[in-house]
Amino acid sequence: MATYEPKSSKDINFVKRIRERAHYDYETVNQILDAGLLAHVGFVVPKKKSSSDVNDDDSEIPYPNVIPMVFDRIDQTLYLHGYISGRLLKALSGPPTGSISEEPAPKACVTVSIMDGLIVTTSAMNISNNYRSVCCYGKARLVEDGDEKVKGLAAIVDKHFLGGKKWDDCREIQDREIKSTRVVAIDIETASAVKRDVGPNDDKEDRVNPEIVDKIWSGVIPIKTTFGKPIPSEYNNAKIPDYIATLENKSI
Repeated sequence: MATYEPKSSKDINFVKRIRERAHYDYETVNQILDAGLLAHVGFVVPKKKSSSDVNDDDSEIPYPNVIPMVFDRIDQTLYLHGYISGRLLKALSGPPTGSISEEPAPKACVTVSIMDGLIVTTSAMNISNNYRSVCCYGKARLVEDGDEKVKGLAAIVDKHFLGGKKWDDCREIQDREIKSTRVVAIDIETASAVKRDVGPNDDKEDRVNPEIVDKIWSGVIPIKTTFGKPIPSEYNNAKIPDYIATLENKSI
């Protein structure tokens, strides 16, 4: 089984706390990536070089940026898209293919989290959540090949519909739309997944104290992201396609 198993505790994807919840295999990582509809992408905007750069003032150190993005995965590559001048897409595009620039490929961290339940306990300090999360690290690149660009865009569109082929059920894409859209690929170098799916974990003395357990409720409140009934637009007369109609009541 393919894995991102860290070789040491110093590896960036090594889960240091509550290690029994960590998973490093491709299957678990990909399951969470495929279920999640929104990613948070961490990156640093490259600083413009200047002959007057000193690097002595910490105000010159750029803040990291984290932006929510829709995305999709093809094998072990993540695809993002946006307007051609978007800050995130420009920062992660890196030097053009074939460029003589010595600038390294930009690095990115992509996280996806899904909340599955609220864990209610008798102590406020033990309240927690059931969840699925994944953290991916990799170098980003601008997608310049036309076929890969369309493939990435189609995957992102279809992901919204849980794999329903919406890309094929659209009017023909126009050249100006493709030209004004930038697609960036992040080839996952390493990743880790963390999952929690258990009940409350109150302190032992609280669990056996009748004055507490008879007075204060504890348990699990499930949390679900569920698709609702499709609502047609005012101007449209088309029949709702099956791949949309069947989304109703489905959960991620």
